[in-house]
Amino acid sequence: MKSPLIRALGLGLSLTLAAQAGHAAATGKTAMPAEKKSLIEKALYQQKNESKLQSDDNLKVLTALKAAPTQSFFASQNQSFTRFVQSLFLQNNS
Repeated sequence: MKSPLIRALGLGLSLTLAAQAGHAAATGKTAMPAEKKSLIEKALYQQKNESKLQSDDNLKVLTALKAAPTQSFFASQNQSFTRFVQSLFLQNNS
């Protein structure tokens, strides 16, 4: 009777620990203090933070480029389109 009970408790304990370890790995949170991190882990953390900053900068540039066009922009586009259409339909002055 003790053997199945001990096995069940051992299995339950091991599954609980495995679930906690899996959750910690999935969320990326570790219980390791900052002093015990290796140089590689520190470099990876720094690289990840730099890439976040670069993506924020890229987002700022893209939003700046997507600004609403001004009236002079529309006028210049209209003028270039008009010249294009006129070049397609040349008039003979003979």
